[in-house]
Amino acid sequence: MARRSLRRSLALAAAATLLVAGMAQADSVAADGDAVAAGVQTFVDLGTVAPGATIHRDVTMTMACSGLQHVDPGQVVDVFQSAVTVPLAGGSIAATGVTIGPVPATWPDDTGGIVGCAEPMTLDGSTPSHVTIVAPTTPGLDYAYTVDFDRTLSPEGVSDGSSIKGFTLITFMLDVEDGAADTTPPVLAAMPGDLDLTTADPAGAALDYPLPTATDDTDPAPVVGCDPAPGDVAPLGTSTVTCTATDASGNSASAAFDVTVHLVAVTWQSPLGGGYDRATRGRSVPVKAQVTLDGQSAESTGVFEVRACGAGPSVAEMGVPATWQADPERWMAVIDTSGLAGGCHDVALVIDGLVVGSFGLEIVEPGNSIAALGRGPNRPS
Repeated sequence: MARRSLRRSLALAAAATLLVAGMAQADSVAADGDAVAAGVQTFVDLGTVAPGATIHRDVTMTMACSGLQHVDPGQVVDVFQSAVTVPLAGGSIAATGVTIGPVPATWPDDTGGIVGCAEPMTLDGSTPSHVTIVAPTTPGLDYAYTVDFDRTLSPEGVSDGSSIKGFTLITFMLDVEDGAADTTPPVLAAMPGDLDLTTADPAGAALDYPLPTATDDTDPAPVVGCDPAPGDVAPLGTSTVTCTATDASGNSASAAFDVTVHLVAVTWQSPLGGGYDRATRGRSVPVKAQVTLDGQSAESTGVFEVRACGAGPSVAEMGVPATWQADPERWMAVIDTSGLAGGCHDVALVIDGLVVGSFGLEIVEPGNSIAALGRGPNRPS
């Protein structure tokens, strides 16, 4: 067992050496085969599989700003399989291509000459590379499968041949043993609960949720992914997010949660709510808002919550019940500012637990030459 671990450690070191070779003077693209472990894992131990097993893994492609020559802002990097290495015992490995970019305008521009990276910068591919491995049918240890990726840049830019250096490759190692095949799926944990979101965009709302985790009886790092993924846009109405964990033997387990996106429109009425406003501390400030939720007047239970700018959503300085006025079809409350500290605050209208709109309110001390109630300057960042 010790000799086997040594062999795998040496293989890992060799893969890392190939990865960094030649990168010092240009950008690099690295293949990360383990989304759970921190850092870039170019060598992945898949553990023990049955003869002839089919294994699926997702590999993230990450371009890093490094050295003195760079991919040009606006260019797209296409990463694709160029060669594979399989053991003499057979089996196969194949990987799909990945697109990185367009490269943002903030990326270093070396069109006027060599220039370094002002700070660490990375850019991930739009999707992972989907790698499929078929294990050999002959039992044995330390079978290694490697994919070597090539890259092209478009549109044509300045010194493209010098923009990206080093190797982009990923190596998977596995053992094949006779006996009962692994048929036990992973176990998902920490699944997000159902989400209720609001948006003013008819296209939907961006998803923000933590990925679940997974454990498996043989695979130390089953792959976890969700569709739609965090950052994707969920449409109006109720839709489903499905999360799946897959182990090295291809066993999978799935779970789902619902996302409900409400279309909201808020009209703030005089004197406050037009952007970033200010009021003298000690005044009683009227706040009025007309709201439609999913095209209907939002008549339910509401509250105006006041919190210091930058405070978390659960840290409110004040909550004032909102009164529904049927005739003008609006929510209304009077906020006593005497209990608020001076400075920047957020005033949010919350209906049935959903934040449907907010505006900034600066509280100034009595005696300040600024008007007692009215429009303030641009909100401070």
